Amino acid sequence: MSKAIAIGYLAKVSAGNVNASHTEGNVVVTKKITLADGTTIPYISGQAIRRMLRDRLEELGYQLSEPFSEVKGQEVTPPVRPWEFIDEDLFGYMDPSGGRRRTSPVRVSAAIGMFPFQGDRDLGTRSFERFGQAMSAGGNMFETEIYSNLFKGTVLVELDRVGIFKPMEISEDNEKILSAEERRKRLQALLDALNLLWGGGRTARMLADLSPKFFAYARLKVKHPIFLEAFAARYEDGKYILEIEPLKNALDKFVEYSENIILGLEPGIFGNEDQIHSELSGYGKILAVHEAIAEAKGDVSGLWKESSE
Repeated sequence: MSKAIAIGYLAKVSAGNVNASHTEGNVVVTKKITLADGTTIPYISGQAIRRMLRDRLEELGYQLSEPFSEVKGQEVTPPVRPWEFIDEDLFGYMDPSGGRRRTSPVRVSAAIGMFPFQGDRDLGTRSFERFGQAMSAGGNMFETEIYSNLFKGTVLVELDRVGIFKPMEISEDNEKILSAEERRKRLQALLDALNLLWGGGRTARMLADLSPKFFAYARLKVKHPIFLEAFAARYEDGKYILEIEPLKNALDKFVEYSENIILGLEPGIFGNEDQIHSELSGYGKILAVHEAIAEAKGDVSGLWKESSE
């Protein structure tokens, strides 16, 4: 029986600061982590990715739970109706009283930049002249750290928890279980949201497309984020080069636990497309990303067929 779906993806940001850290003086600093050799690489937090996925689900027509939450000071009490709200089901919640808590069945990694931060900055200004004052009044100047990078991210979905709500999660005597059809529908919506991923800060002037440029899907008999450390890349002659061996190693390592593998590749992004096709096609047909996600949605449609509808 399938226990999990593991998804790995690569997203390209040409120029942006998708998820900023704090402000230092008049500089908006990007989130960064430091490697063992002292270099820094940008990242987009898992919280930001989850926010974007929620927003895309709302745009797909799903009602989110947030408008129905009760806010008192700094405490936010969710409605705790995960059978009604897809975000409470997929992303979990916590009642501040401690009585009800659902750990997210959808685990999301930070999106990690694969190349060092180079220290680039965008200069912004606001002239007071535009507000009817003399040019001598000056204006405001600010800077924003920006980057061009390829980001790797991972999603792990616990299939045996989607649409299933334990008594301790909902403060009821018996667990609630959604129909198999509704559970499949919610997983398919999550895949659609990933395919439409965008968002973050400064989108008014630094819009970024975070939809996958490479997509790897594995339905597994175990719960494991098999793609979490499986992506590596280098940059040659103006194109990204996807390293094949780490990905092949991950697929080989978990071959006995894999029930289906689907791969998607966006044309024109990687300089070694031919190598990707020749060396990875043995694990499954390599499709365009949107076709691969459609194939993954079709794979999800076969889940829980033995269950009563």
